[in-house]
Amino acid sequence: MSGIVRYAPGRAHVVVTPHGLVVVGGEVSSALVARLWEEVSAGGGLAAVLEALTGAFGTSLSAIPPFVVALSEQSAVRLAVRGSLSVRVVGGAGTEVISGAGVTTWSERVIAAVTRVEIDVRADAASPTLPVGDGVVLASAVEWLPVPAAAPDPEPVAPREPEPDRPAMAPVVPPASPPAPRGPWSAFDAESPTPRPDAAALIDSAAVSSLTDADTLLPPDSTRGVGENDAGTPPADESATGGYDHLWGATVARVVEDAAVRNEEGEEGKEAEEHDDDAAAAGDHDGATVTVAQARALRDSRPSVERTDQPAPPPLAPPRPPAPGRVRVSTGQVLTLDRTVVIGRRPRSTRVTGTDLPHLVAVDSPQQDISRSHVELRAEGDSIVAIDLHTTNGTTLRRSGVDPMRLHPGEPTVVVPGDVIDLGDDITVVIESLATEEIG
Repeated sequence: MSGIVRYAPGRAHVVVTPHGLVVVGGEVSSALVARLWEEVSAGGGLAAVLEALTGAFGTSLSAIPPFVVALSEQSAVRLAVRGSLSVRVVGGAGTEVISGAGVTTWSERVIAAVTRVEIDVRADAASPTLPVGDGVVLASAVEWLPVPAAAPDPEPVAPREPEPDRPAMAPVVPPASPPAPRGPWSAFDAESPTPRPDAAALIDSAAVSSLTDADTLLPPDSTRGVGENDAGTPPADESATGGYDHLWGATVARVVEDAAVRNEEGEEGKEAEEHDDDAAAAGDHDGATVTVAQARALRDSRPSVERTDQPAPPPLAPPRPPAPGRVRVSTGQVLTLDRTVVIGRRPRSTRVTGTDLPHLVAVDSPQQDISRSHVELRAEGDSIVAIDLHTTNGTTLRRSGVDPMRLHPGEPTVVVPGDVIDLGDDITVVIESLATEEIG
């Protein structure tokens, strides 16, 4: 095993394997010791040791001798101690003594970063001095110095060689600070139309490539000069362009008359203007706005057709029938059986239909005799049925003049007023009837 094991001669059987060691006190057979060595050597762990011991001594706990199991699990040690034996463990949290005295079965612990494990079978045992690697010895004391599992070294990563046919790229040096975005009108002051002194430095029309370069595909109309007409001649009045063509070099200006609506003969649409004038006089900006009064008049002018062939919508849920009774829980809760009632430690219901949401009643069960969902009570017509929800400890029905009976799991049983349903842990449910005045 990993580490060093030393022992002092004695009478207790000590099984030493590469996975850990087992110390068994008392009188045991050689066949059992050999089986323990085989199981632990094969990596069976604590479960294999317990199976071998219970197989040799039966299921009686009093017959199983005292033992100590110490098995290595990665960077920790799993310990199981039974009987009068004790173990001293030195780990990252200090020294700790684990004993099986006063425990019906055995004490089990997992301790990390263990550096020493000491087991004394006798109080006057000598110091362990004899080494043992793998096998079975008779000892009075054992000392194990485990070696902590070292983390695997990371695999070295070979440097990546540059490809011969691809030249190395020079590192890209980002600019110190990106320039702030500026719009085309940033050269002008917001309060004055006069250009700023640095306007020529911000926008240089000579440095802007022409829109009519051979690599630029533009519509024919976009290649006209500033203010040119179809013949390509500039207008007589250059003031129509605004006087800033030296800044932009591609400003397209139109006079106000070009925006007028014209017909095929080139005349302005007089009818449209007259319609717009009438609409403007009436307070309508486009002549197509419908006022509230006009909308009401349009609605009143249409004949009203009453639809009598549409059936009335059905109700969301049928009316709930009157409850045939109620239940009184020993905890003080009283519930009318107008819907299903589920009682248990943490009740839940999977039988939800429509709006029939069940009453869920949670009760305490210190002895864990009551299941999470223990019993279900519901009305079927004028009767009340009780169903045991496949519980572990069962449900008992007590009826006057009849011996107590157990409910069959999953089968509905008709109960009557006066019946008592016993769930266990002193939790009972009494079936009661409702008076006529209470039903309404």
